[in-house]
Amino acid sequence: MGRPTYDDETLAGYFCPLQPSLFEARDVGSLLQEINAATPEIVNAVADVDRSQIRDFAAHAPWDRLRVATARFNALARFRGTR
Repeated sequence: MGRPTYDDETLAGYFCPLQPSLFEARDVGSLLQEINAATPEIVNAVADVDRSQIRDFAAHAPWDRLRVATARFNALARFRGTR
């Protein structure tokens, strides 16, 4: 099965590639440059990752993120076997 194709508008809405300006950022630029120099395949691997869910989740307050994470853990814990 081939890779799905997206039009430019869809890509702009859902995908957030690493912009060249990010490599010049004060906080993470030098680290990204080091990673890219040592192992460029890592930077290329995340070049077209859908980050919309990450952005949506990060937009919530810390208490909401904890509540959601706890609810998910509790839901999975119900399936854990007992001895």
